[in-house]
Amino acid sequence: MAEDDNIHIRLEISKDPTSGDITLLTRFDANAPNFIKDETGFKWFPTPQERAFLNEAFDMITKRK
Repeated sequence: MAEDDNIHIRLEISKDPTSGDITLLTRFDANAPNFIKDETGFKWFPTPQERAFLNEAFDMITKRK
């Protein structure tokens, strides 16, 4: 993935050892321009590329179930 893809997240797939369920975790880059931390908490404004990336990952996981 090129650095200019406007994707500032990392996806991690893990498998629960007890249930065997697969989960998708999202890791945020705290320095990304679309990720804000303020006194009320965190805000993330996904880029179109990040939305597409997440949708593709969710589709891949749901098709395997």
